[in-house]
Amino acid sequence: MINLWKKEDLNLLSEYPKEVVENVGNVINVLNESYGDNRKSTYYGGYVFVIEDIEELEYFKSNILKGLVAEFSDVIYENEVNTYNSTLYLLYSDYSITVIYKNEEIKYLLK
Repeated sequence: MINLWKKEDLNLLSEYPKEVVENVGNVINVLNESYGDNRKSTYYGGYVFVIEDIEELEYFKSNILKGLVAEFSDVIYENEVNTYNSTLYLLYSDYSITVIYKNEEIKYLLK
């Protein structure tokens, strides 16, 4: 899992498609504009998680997202091989998690 909440964190996505990095950057910009750019992932606003495999997703779903319902989900990048989705979860009014995942993880997360 990659946990991102600062603009500098986008460097961790160097191997991801440009569209995925831009989407994560947009989410971080919205959080920074609303809650400040010196916040930590545990402070107001929230963060972005990039899930890289089913095992990570299973842990994330059963621990962090337990009992939560997705507010919004959308395809952010698609080619012949991969489809990347972004799904927003609201933990409470001032704290959200955006989950980025691809391919087979899509069906598992949305169950």
